[in-house]
Amino acid sequence: MAVDQVEVENADVIVLGGGGAGLSAAVSAARCGMRTVLLEKCAELGGTTRWSVGSISAAGTRMQRAAGITDNIADFRIDMMAFVPDHAPRDNPRLRDLLAAEAGHTQEWLEDMGVVFSGPFPEPPNRVPRMHNAVPGSRMYVAKLTQAARRAGTDIRLEADVHELLQADNGRIIGVEYTCQGVRRRLHASRGVILATGDFAGSRSKREAHLHTAAARAIPVNPNNTGDGLELAKRVGAAWHSMDVVLGPQFRFPRSPSPGFIERLPLWTWLARIGAFYFKHAPAWMLKPLVTSLLIANMSPSEKLYKEGAVLVDLDGARLDVGKGANALAMARDAAGYILFNERIASLFSKYPYYISTAPGIAYAYFADYQRGRPDLMHRAPTTAALAAKLNMSVEHLRVSLKDQGEGPRYALGPVNAMLTITEGGLAVDEQHRVLRADGQPIDALYAVGGTGQAGMLLKGHGLHLVWALTSGRLAGELVSQRAPAAAV
Repeated sequence: MAVDQVEVENADVIVLGGGGAGLSAAVSAARCGMRTVLLEKCAELGGTTRWSVGSISAAGTRMQRAAGITDNIADFRIDMMAFVPDHAPRDNPRLRDLLAAEAGHTQEWLEDMGVVFSGPFPEPPNRVPRMHNAVPGSRMYVAKLTQAARRAGTDIRLEADVHELLQADNGRIIGVEYTCQGVRRRLHASRGVILATGDFAGSRSKREAHLHTAAARAIPVNPNNTGDGLELAKRVGAAWHSMDVVLGPQFRFPRSPSPGFIERLPLWTWLARIGAFYFKHAPAWMLKPLVTSLLIANMSPSEKLYKEGAVLVDLDGARLDVGKGANALAMARDAAGYILFNERIASLFSKYPYYISTAPGIAYAYFADYQRGRPDLMHRAPTTAALAAKLNMSVEHLRVSLKDQGEGPRYALGPVNAMLTITEGGLAVDEQHRVLRADGQPIDALYAVGGTGQAGMLLKGHGLHLVWALTSGRLAGELVSQRAPAAAV
């Protein structure tokens, strides 16, 4: 298409990606008075944030102070590394320092925006409770951030496919070219472009090129995260950082085919505040029915199952080595299998401390919860042969796999998948979220946040990926707004 056939528009700040990081960046920039346009390739907002549990970890928050918890940034930073002690040499300490210092401000920023939290809850190895859970879940982040972005004047455009970053002769990024509703457009940015397109877990080719074999074969939690921002930035000289670093795959049950109670709740702030009060003051036996639908929606099965004699098999019934974790399952057909157990194990996992899944510090889900709430995952048969027929498995394989469990009724929990939640590598960025070239120099007016700009920082533990997305977006939106505008194009 000729240049004169391309529609040309102007903005101050362009944000690519409408997940938690992109929405946070758009809110910050628009609140600073910037003409902000957010381009999202999908038909709805939310990104990987929508698929999260909704927990963020932070230190020094007013919720902690109200609960009498004394905390500090230095301890938070040390405790974050305690989740991945063997990987410390691969970490990005500058970004970790930034996250430790700013996560608490982000939690309060979100709270002021209308996101309601319960907690803080404990999660070892954190030395004090730091986990703040959005009520009723991650949908609240998307709803409140979208509302705040629109109120601040952000122009949100869905199903916008970005083709390239526009670069001036002096190297400055001056906009993007994209297609929306069949029309090719050129959008100029006077202040800068923020890449918030997520990681590359949804790209099979990138997984195979950069990750170990099991991670490459795992199922991505968000298949839409195909590394678009990485490719756009690379074409204008950006460096990729720690692309081989990944914490996973992990065991994960597929999401329920029908929304649970919490997922059906309306996102009214007053209702969320009632829910938060309930979380804080209700005894555990009253709390459990409310959160059971969350616990069995898309959680990881406890490793205690295998320690007590449960067996992991592939879709053909052949036994897998649980000592290799989800890597073994990832190498199986469709990266899927079943957890098999007998009546003794089913009875054992009916009360604490023998739970099938948990939301740390909140509640636990047991055998009966899965029977009632996830009948799609729970299978029972009177014999091994009957179970093999029910699951379309080889009876010979299944008999060998279950030879240590004795006779009697058989149970199968699954399918369970080997899933990849997020990759840790991405674009090289500095503490101001500026995208860097291979020589360490920033590309003028180009920023990256969330999974796109994680740059190898290791974020294992509940709420750390999410709080990085929200924090980096918030900060980048403010920083790009402070730039001097470029000359009119």
